[in-house]
Amino acid sequence: MPLCAIDRLAALGPDQADALRARLDEVGYDHRAIARGESIAGGLFDALRLPLVHDALALDDTPASDLALVFAYLGSVPFVRVERALTPALAALALDLGLVTRDADGEVRSPFLLMPFMGLWVLSDPLSQDGDAVMGPGPTTHEIARLVPARPPRSVLDVGCGAGTLALLAAARGCAEAVGVDINPRAIAMADFNARLNGLRAEFIAGDLFAPVAGRRFELVLSQPPFVAQPPDVDVAVYLHGGAYGDEFAVAMIAQTPRVLTPSGRALVLLDAPVRPDAPLHARLRAALGDAAVDLAVFSTAGMSPDLMAVGYTARSLESLEGYGVTVRRYRQHLRALGVTEFSHALVLLLPPGGRFTISLPVRSIGALDGEAIDAWCDAIDLASREPTDLLAATVRTAAGLAFTEERATPDRGVEPTWRVRSERGVAGSRELSEASWALLEAISTQATVRDGVRVYAELCGTTADNVREQVLGFVRDHLARGLLVWSRTG
Repeated sequence: MPLCAIDRLAALGPDQADALRARLDEVGYDHRAIARGESIAGGLFDALRLPLVHDALALDDTPASDLALVFAYLGSVPFVRVERALTPALAALALDLGLVTRDADGEVRSPFLLMPFMGLWVLSDPLSQDGDAVMGPGPTTHEIARLVPARPPRSVLDVGCGAGTLALLAAARGCAEAVGVDINPRAIAMADFNARLNGLRAEFIAGDLFAPVAGRRFELVLSQPPFVAQPPDVDVAVYLHGGAYGDEFAVAMIAQTPRVLTPSGRALVLLDAPVRPDAPLHARLRAALGDAAVDLAVFSTAGMSPDLMAVGYTARSLESLEGYGVTVRRYRQHLRALGVTEFSHALVLLLPPGGRFTISLPVRSIGALDGEAIDAWCDAIDLASREPTDLLAATVRTAAGLAFTEERATPDRGVEPTWRVRSERGVAGSRELSEASWALLEAISTQATVRDGVRVYAELCGTTADNVREQVLGFVRDHLARGLLVWSRTG
């Protein structure tokens, strides 16, 4: 489907934006309206379930469901229902701006998506349109948006901003310098519209990667780069394809990211990557970064299978099932030819100044991470890299969201138990601890300082503190890095 023109969007004025935003809020076109649609045949791809969504929302006969039908699910409603939902004046404005079109039979539909997202409304293109379609918020956008602090830093850069979602979220939370860059001029025009629609100040610049912000530095860099593998006989989609394997573009982008970070900054990049046992993602990223002065952490969880990836790549850009079989086989055969048998879903963290670590950590879920958990881990890794005297004087505690269970292979109480640690949220992954490790963990996480924990553990072992100090410090450093322990600055 060809892209629709967007030149009329520039006519939206501040007062009109205020009125439209107020009306969307008044009728309840928010996450609850979308949840209604998502509850219908949930888990299926849109090409299969949209007819059922259209039917259910049309029967709801409420303004919020009518707007969801038109703006979220590519459906149509009679013009009188759009006037009811938006008011006659705002319905006429939507027609004038091209936000909706009216058929000869009076049915109204939209060539765009207009999605509520964390207190914003974000206009974007349906991804079934041509390769320059502008991507709005999707399921993974929620994951990276959770990492934007409630009080964000002064400057935030959204790389490959698409419709501007992350930059606008930062601006809405008080960021003084919220900037988005994208190689697609259509994305920049749409992001500018979204800034006006939401009454926010943000800067959007067209250009390739970091070229538009050359010489500038940011405290937080965020990105969801295109990461889908592109078969040789599939046309490129700018928002989607990241190279033959899919992650080549992301790796190249991350390699350039240190140049735009402040000395105390942070970069967070979310992507899916094929698992390559001979070249793990963290190793490829470190090689690409070269001698850049940044520390690197990759938090990852198991991604979808190649079969499901092939289905997802194909179905997300289809309006109907026509041509589905041919395209899905192209993707699957391409992945098979590359030898890809599994994917990881990964969050990449860069921290300057570097020289301390490159680490890959499995986590229960990327969705279980948030800004607070990342802050706690960064503090923990900072402590882990300090001199022994600093570490001995620190207070450490077990991370929030951990559950501990005692397990024995037999009911015999004489058999040494194993302690299993399961993480409900945060950075820590599930793991097993021996009884000795459990005793050490308890000793250091219940004392005022690590030094006191050394003393307590030495007493348990019937030896001196000097004999166990290095063992304890190594254990503390390792478990701070793994997210099991956190630095408690309040004691």
